[in-house]
Amino acid sequence: MAAVNQTNQLKESLNKLSRELSSLEDSAKEKAVQRFENNSGCTSCRGRGWVVTWDTMDSMSGCYHEHTACSADGCTQETREASGLEPRNNKYDGFHNGSRWKPEYNSDELAIQEDLNVKINKLRFEIESEARRFTPSEGKVVKVVSSGRGPKAKRIPTGIIGLVKKSWTNDWGAHKLLIVDSRGQKWWPKSDHVEVIDPEPDMGPWKKMEHEERQVSGYPVVATVKCRSRSGKATFVRTTTGVEMWVPMSQASELNEAKVGDTLSIMLPMWLATQKGLVSRAS
Repeated sequence: MAAVNQTNQLKESLNKLSRELSSLEDSAKEKAVQRFENNSGCTSCRGRGWVVTWDTMDSMSGCYHEHTACSADGCTQETREASGLEPRNNKYDGFHNGSRWKPEYNSDELAIQEDLNVKINKLRFEIESEARRFTPSEGKVVKVVSSGRGPKAKRIPTGIIGLVKKSWTNDWGAHKLLIVDSRGQKWWPKSDHVEVIDPEPDMGPWKKMEHEERQVSGYPVVATVKCRSRSGKATFVRTTTGVEMWVPMSQASELNEAKVGDTLSIMLPMWLATQKGLVSRAS
């Protein structure tokens, strides 16, 4: 059974919680508006006690503006404390202490806000994790959902299902994949032409198929592990016949768990066995 990508459902839950958080702030803003209007808040300074007298267009942030104390009739420290700030900020408010309006909550509202923020942060983490799980990469089973453009003869049929064996970006910046289907056939789709249907597949069938393929096309040798490359992508071995060579880890899975000094049987790819003279080119 194909795995279900929960990203959309998680996003819906996140949107619901975000709306609840916005509703809480809207309620606080509505209360601030009522307080400002009921106490005849000063519309000239918006309850800030100062007004802008000059600004330059050299800065969009308003950092060069000049201001003076509000001189509107009836605007005093006492009236401003009674009305509070009008819940509408502008670009100048950040340059004056106590001039930026922020929603105020009672203890119950604060508890609700904290609970919502905890749930929102948790959901964001889960969305990122789920998105990573269902991003095409090595070791995941994908399905081709778009054949792309180009000559029809070269397009990959939609519906092909296979295991991602390799992922890379080509010289043109396209993210490509090498996938192997259940019959062992290889395909090279773009990553945006597939969708992950199983991010954690049972590797048994694929390993069995790979082993059977290597039995046919590979060459068995007994070798001792001498060292590994700095990148960890290759192992240097010495066969019982004295042949030394670097073996790509991707070409001999037996080496994945082997340690330096271990002697074991490995199945070399035929091209490497031929290149090192273990197999005659004529055979």
